[in-house]
Amino acid sequence: MVRKATLDLEVSVSSIQAIRLFRELAEEAGWSLQRHEGSRLVDRFAIIMPMAQSARTLGLKVLDGPMRGMELTCWSETRGSSGAVNIASWLVPGGPEEPLFRTLVHHWVVRMDRCPWRWSFGERSKVGYLLPVWRQSRRRFSKLGFNTKKSGWPVELQGHWPLERLSDMASNEEEE
Repeated sequence: MVRKATLDLEVSVSSIQAIRLFRELAEEAGWSLQRHEGSRLVDRFAIIMPMAQSARTLGLKVLDGPMRGMELTCWSETRGSSGAVNIASWLVPGGPEEPLFRTLVHHWVVRMDRCPWRWSFGERSKVGYLLPVWRQSRRRFSKLGFNTKKSGWPVELQGHWPLERLSDMASNEEEE
């Protein structure tokens, strides 16, 4: 049985853009996708008391290929009194250390029109300037191998997508 692990990334890009970029990468790799929508229960803090709130989710699931079972689910949640933080949650067969997943995320970030781990002063002020979200996001992207310092954006493209070995990896899985 394949171990699955989730990786939640707070991103500055919209949920729709995150899903669109993933869809484009998956289509280029020749993977078939299944779209899903739903809702998720999130906490919103009003003064000092948490309130349960529902957030609309958008997602895509890979149905075939070497990353079969991988999902990207995105939603926006309001952490404070106003503003929203966009979350991209990856469910990855084999965990986030999977080399093919790392390559996919690298190309996903390269295609973004702005730095996903950096927010403007106005955005941070609206949501909550001192929230730990901003630092955690940079830390998670650093663990994925990104340079999250000011000189780290734009990210340089490494390799081509789809990888030439995607077809080789898929044929090896079918033989087993």
